[in-house]
Amino acid sequence: MATKKEKANDPQEEKKEELLEPTPLPEGASEDNGPTNENPSLEDVTGTEDDEKKQSSEKDSKVEESIDLSKLDFTELLEELNNRVKAQNWYTQGKNIQEITNTFNSKFKVEIQEKKEAFINEGGNEIDFYFRPNYKNDFDQIVREHKKNKRTFYQEREQSQKLNLDRKQEIIEGIKELIGMDENINTIYRKFKNLQESWHKTGPVPRPQSNNIWQTYKHHSEIFYDFLHLNRELRDLDFKHNYEEKIKIIKQAEALAEIPDVLKASRDLNIFHRLWKNDLGPVAKEHREELWTRFQAASQLIHNRRQEFDKEYDNILEDNLKQKNTIMEQLMDIKKNPPKNHNEWRKRIDLFNKKRIEFQSIGQVPKNHSKSSWASFRELCREINREKNKFYKSHKADQKNNINLKKGLINEVKEILESDDWDSFTNRMKNIQKDWKEIGFVPRKFSNELWEEFRSLCNLFFERLKSGYEKINKEEEKSLKKKDKFIKGIEKIEIPHEKEAFKSFFDGIWEKYNLLGKVSGDTNTKNIESFKKKFISLIDAAEMEKSLKNEAQNYVSFFMLKNDDIELSREIQNIKKAIEELRSETRQLENNLDYFSNTSNDNPLFQDVTSRLNNLNAEIDNHKEKLVGLRKFKREIEAREAISLEENETQSEKENTSEE
Repeated sequence: MATKKEKANDPQEEKKEELLEPTPLPEGASEDNGPTNENPSLEDVTGTEDDEKKQSSEKDSKVEESIDLSKLDFTELLEELNNRVKAQNWYTQGKNIQEITNTFNSKFKVEIQEKKEAFINEGGNEIDFYFRPNYKNDFDQIVREHKKNKRTFYQEREQSQKLNLDRKQEIIEGIKELIGMDENINTIYRKFKNLQESWHKTGPVPRPQSNNIWQTYKHHSEIFYDFLHLNRELRDLDFKHNYEEKIKIIKQAEALAEIPDVLKASRDLNIFHRLWKNDLGPVAKEHREELWTRFQAASQLIHNRRQEFDKEYDNILEDNLKQKNTIMEQLMDIKKNPPKNHNEWRKRIDLFNKKRIEFQSIGQVPKNHSKSSWASFRELCREINREKNKFYKSHKADQKNNINLKKGLINEVKEILESDDWDSFTNRMKNIQKDWKEIGFVPRKFSNELWEEFRSLCNLFFERLKSGYEKINKEEEKSLKKKDKFIKGIEKIEIPHEKEAFKSFFDGIWEKYNLLGKVSGDTNTKNIESFKKKFISLIDAAEMEKSLKNEAQNYVSFFMLKNDDIELSREIQNIKKAIEELRSETRQLENNLDYFSNTSNDNPLFQDVTSRLNNLNAEIDNHKEKLVGLRKFKREIEAREAISLEENETQSEKENTSEE
């Protein structure tokens, strides 16, 4: 630390008044010590100074970003990395890029381990495991390009710094030539100012030569001023310019105290110190101590804030370490007391995954514990996974046996369904379901497939039982297959668009269907219903007038009922009931319309009620039309039956008369 006397005076001002290139004070050192690097390198443009340690710089980059990388998924990490390496100032992002890379690799190791374990648990062979997603390929490509750019950057920078060194040596030689030159004083001064400007425009030099070249430049500049005996007017003008620029720097430094981001304030302050030290010359003696004291006071405020921040940051790191140690103790308990069965292992695995995510979501720990903490955590995870794999490998034989047991039950259900007295196995089917539940663990790779097959077979059995399924003979089974095939072919038929032509057409199709053979019982009923639905769907898809389409659909529906008086009467009653329900709903909606005023036409609710009412009325009209058709159809059937009965009676009377 600098002494009180050193802080109170600007040592740079204690040099000769004519000195053009001063050496401003960094924090905690006297100004006349000179810089360790007269210009910051590209790596240091974010504000790294000699008094800032590497660890502090790392803290800066972490907190600056205010992003918890551990909470980002792979896609977000990839995007973050891509933004960093393609940023205009990518060469200043080294620590951030490395942190993103480390986080990505750590998460990917966990991801690939989980995928591998899942692969093995599902019965896969470890040697066959392969997992390389697209985001990993993209990540590797970005890293390779970044490394290539980095190498090129440093090679070019090294070459540039060598050229800068040569140029600065030429400038020093130019200053040496001015000393003792017999020319007009103003001409010499202009040449010196041009050389001075060239010096400032020339970039950094290799670090080992940085201090030496700066001291040499300073030395010959002082000799030049001694030689020149700069006249009072030019010197005062230079003093005035330096005074104004230093006042600007002081005001900017004082404003930094109001910036909430202490890290940004620290970096900006370092930039101001470099400007003060490298770019500005001396001021008049009466202002030197005042300006320096004021600048030091503004700097001290920022330094105090930074120290408080660092202290609190260290506490956060320590707290993170405690949390991670607690999690590792919990994981150690899993390792020392491994489960004995599959269900317990599933619970422990869930707990293990939860704790692992929790561990990774915790922030940074002190640097001296970072590697050891991560290594311990990783080793614990490996040991737990080894215990888990050991358990499941020892149970593979049991799993194979369980698979065979389940396959045996599936085969038994198939045999029951194929038997003629299948409906006598109800109790056995219930017991089979119980037996299935009692069978032990089966890997998911096989479990889902076996379960779907078993469930569908059981559902088929109980659906048959519920619907009164009748097993048909082989002859009827052939007929059923023919009819099913015929029904599927209906969708390719083109139907006539004229009323009488359609009726004749449908009668012919129905006759062909019936000629395919006989099917009895409930199976026949279901097959006829399928025929009806397929034909009505065909009418729906046809480009016919709505009235003709409704009449055609009604004809198909009525035709199916012509030999079943009971079903015909039931259908009529169902339609009447549907009409009454629709009328009740329309009355309710009409009552609702009474609540709207005459000016409610634009009201969305009014429009909705009106639309629903129109739809209901259209549906009522459709049902009425169908009801009229059914009644007409029923009367025609009754008339035909009456005529047939009368003819039978007449025939009977004739037969009786002839017998007499």
